[in-house]
Amino acid sequence: MPVSNTFGIFTSIHFIFKLLLVIILILHLAFSILLFQQARLMIKVVEAGISPVILSVTLIHLLISATILFGILVFF
Repeated sequence: MPVSNTFGIFTSIHFIFKLLLVIILILHLAFSILLFQQARLMIKVVEAGISPVILSVTLIHLLISATILFGILVFF
């Protein structure tokens, strides 16, 4: 197999991997947004002492998801 053809195969595999990774991270970000919305709704309905902790954890999860997606889009 010529070198140029082999490089083309690796480039296309890299592109497909990158595309799948971005799609998965977008789905994960959507899940994080839904999780945050559900936590806010739950806190409005059920008042508990641990509510601020739950909201903080879901907000941190959402921020980390967005940061990872942004980092992959910019640097990968």
